[in-house]
Amino acid sequence: MKNRAYFLILPFLFSCSVKVKDMDKGEYLEVNCPSTIKTRGFYCKEDKAYSDKVQSGSRVKIESLLTSKSITIAVYRREDIDGICVPERFKSLLGPEPFPAKLEVQRCGVDDRRTCPRVIRGLASYYGDPYHGNPTPYGIKYDMHGFYAASPDLPLGTLLKVKNLKNGKEVVVKVIDRGPFKDGRVLDLSYASAKELGMIRDGVVQIEAKVLRCGD
Repeated sequence: MKNRAYFLILPFLFSCSVKVKDMDKGEYLEVNCPSTIKTRGFYCKEDKAYSDKVQSGSRVKIESLLTSKSITIAVYRREDIDGICVPERFKSLLGPEPFPAKLEVQRCGVDDRRTCPRVIRGLASYYGDPYHGNPTPYGIKYDMHGFYAASPDLPLGTLLKVKNLKNGKEVVVKVIDRGPFKDGRVLDLSYASAKELGMIRDGVVQIEAKVLRCGD
């Protein structure tokens, strides 16, 4: 897959959850992004903000209820963060940690995609070098040895069970990237995922992917 481009935007009432709705006599999964969240704020040494409360890459206004001052920044998903962790450079605005924080989600995820079909069918390819180690819109580096996938339109963080329709082999992958960029292809799988599916020699195969979780 060539010409891969990345656009990294730098930057409790309810947690992000998944609900099912009817659409055209079928079902789809929808990421439920709360508009307002109250949680605990603190500082981390990284240059990005992290939280377990929002979809990865969401644009969030973070207000300190201690100082009444706020910042707006992209927040990336990390399950080991209980609350909201922001870079230390904002300490003069938001006050000493821990501080009571109010989050206003202005954009859900990197590109505000909120729905998933239950099943995806089509052609899948895979990618490894030279993309190994490159940053992804999800906020982590691409690891060709991990079980990951790129999708043109699924919310980042979505979990898929992918079946190679040629041999019946299956693998569970997490969507962290955008692509593939060729017409007719629905997924670009990591090298490890492709190996698990037995598709290395074929390169491109027909797959069926079931959505296990829509977004994070």
